[in-house]
Amino acid sequence: MSVSDEWQKKIEDSQGLTHYRVADRYVLRVKYGSEADDWGANDHPCFDCAAAKGQLHVPGCDGEECPNCGGQAISCNCEIDIDSATGLVVER
Repeated sequence: MSVSDEWQKKIEDSQGLTHYRVADRYVLRVKYGSEADDWGANDHPCFDCAAAKGQLHVPGCDGEECPNCGGQAISCNCEIDIDSATGLVVER
């Protein structure tokens, strides 16, 4: 899939947004290809945002799974604060 340089920058910038704020906590975002549903990540980039397997979706993507409930991030009832996405570092 070919994308513009501007969109490629959005994908790259999204890789630094590792967590979403959901209610009063930060939750690790789900990478393309790690969702519960098979979106075909082994065969092609994300149908909506063009993220490659193993990359984070561009915030607001139709294909992004909610890291809190497993539903569609843009339409679930978890009240994800996409504007508060962060590159929070989690100690492992």
